[in-house]
This record gives sequence, C-alpha cells and structure tokens, in this order.
Amino acid sequence: MSIDTQFMMQAIELAELGPYSTNPRVGAVCVSNGVVVGTGYHHGAGTAHAEVEALAVAGVKAANADLYVSLEPCSHFGRTPPCTQAIIEAGIRRVFYAQPDPSAEAGGGAEVLKAAGCEVYGEIEAERSNLVNREWNHRMRTGVPFVTWKFAQSLDGRVAAKSGVRTAISGMQSQVFTHELRSRVGAILVGTQTFIVDQPSLNAREIDGSLRVSQPLRVVMGMRDVTPAEFLHLATHDPRVALLALADLGINHVLLEGGPTLAAAFIRADCIDQVISITAPVTLGAGPRSLTTDSPLMRRIKITSTFTLGSDLVHIGELESAVGL
Repeated sequence: MSIDTQFMMQAIELAELGPYSTNPRVGAVCVSNGVVVGTGYHHGAGTAHAEVEALAVAGVKAANADLYVSLEPCSHFGRTPPCTQAIIEAGIRRVFYAQPDPSAEAGGGAEVLKAAGCEVYGEIEAERSNLVNREWNHRMRTGVPFVTWKFAQSLDGRVAAKSGVRTAISGMQSQVFTHELRSRVGAILVGTQTFIVDQPSLNAREIDGSLRVSQPLRVVMGMRDVTPAEFLHLATHDPRVALLALADLGINHVLLEGGPTLAAAFIRADCIDQVISITAPVTLGAGPRSLTTDSPLMRRIKITSTFTLGSDLVHIGELESAVGL
C-alpha cells in the first residue's frame, strides 16, 4: 500500500465518524514531511468542514504541507466559506482527494486549487469513499433520495396475521437492528393505511426505549390527512412526487416501512434502490403478503449480505439496473 493510499484511508475512516445528515460525510488529514500534523471530519450541517478542522489543528505546520481529503474540497459559499479558500490561505502545497464532488453547486474545487498553484491529485480510494456517501451521492446524481424498502415477514411470506391487524413478527435483535437503521436515515415513510392500523411512532430508540440522538423525519404519504402535527404529510399517491418533495428538504435516504400497497407503488414507479427482508421462523397461514397480488414483478435482486439476528434471517440486496429519476 502506497503512503498516499494510507493517508487517504485514514481520511476516509475519519469521514465514517461523521453523522448522517443532509451533507456528505468527509474526513481530512494534513501531512507535513510524512508526519500527520492535523486531522478533522465534518460534524454536521453548519459546523466547520473537515478540511478547515484539519488545517486549524495543523496551524502554521500546514504551510507547504499535503492535504488528504475523502471528498473533493468544495468551492462555494454555503453555511460556511469554501474549503478551497481555506486551503489556499493555509499554503497547502498538494491536495489529494478520493471522490470528485458530484454536486452542481460545490463541485469544481480541484480546478480552483490548480488555478491557485496547488498540485491536485484525485480519485485515490474513490470506490470506498463513494460507499461512505452512497445515499448523498445518489441524491446529487439523480435528484431524489436513495430508497431502502425494509419489511419483516413470516416463513410463509405474511407480514401480518390478517389485514388491518398489527402483528409483531421479528425478534428483539431484529428490532434493535431496525432502530439502528432508522437512526441513519433522513426519513421514514409509510402510507396512510399503515399509519391508521399500526399508529407507528417511526422514531429511533435505544434498547431501553429511550430516543436516540439522531432521529429521522417521520412521513405519511397518501390523500387522507391522518397525520399528527409532528409528522410530515405528503398528499400524493405518486412515489416520484413524494421523493422530489423530500429531496427539496435535503433528505438523502428514505426508509420505506409501509405496507404492501405502498411497496407495490414504489416498485411500479421504479423507485426502490435497496431491499432489506427480515424473515422470522414462524408461519401465520393467512394475512397479507409483503406485496399485493397485483404487484408488478420486481427486477432481479443482487444479494449483497445475508446474516442472522437471533432466530431471524436477514437478506440485503440491491436492485440491478436501477433507473434514476
């Protein structure tokens, strides 16, 4: 492994410490004469960017140093000044970045740095950096959030004992997994029928029932306005319309937890990017399935992970040849 790769891997590991928010997760490492003199990562919207934090730690040692960043430095004024400006003012000699910035407003930082006399080298460990910001990259490139459809089912493919009745299927470890997942997404979406029947809280909780620090936006989609004030109501049956509305709010990742009708609508609209199925070792014999009987055939799913949680079996897959909106 080259020394540049080692420092970039460190920057990417720092990026993974950042919170899931509307912004990308970014890490930076400032190196002078082969020694790390400053590190930083983005702590969330409105806080200093990773590059700025690393440069602040490095101080005067940043002059003529190298900077490794997991994402191409931004070149626009947002909540904070552009990182390119801070890099130039610090006297950085060389900048290495993993992933080009795909956003229209902040991209192009590499060219700004080159024009100022910096040496710039890109796409080092780009694949791994892309994975860290998979959902944000998806929104930047397609204009809509990344959608994960998660559901629990019995061995005979039922999601409830009978229509209109809430049924607990998955075990405790699967529930912990679900709440961890909820804490990492921007929004949880259900349909009005699911909301009426289940009255779900749609929040992310710890094992003891207390709320996690990071909470998703709670969204109910459908024409019936049954949504409490603390939930967002999207008065539409069109998944594309709903996702565009959520993209306007800066949502990168939507967790679909609705019933069979809502799932079928998203499949018809080609709006599902990832599927997480949790199968419990029980049979219900009757009741609704994960999809309605008139649901369209889903594209082939590429399974990326299979594991057990207690006695439940979890499959995670990505839809092949997903079409952007």
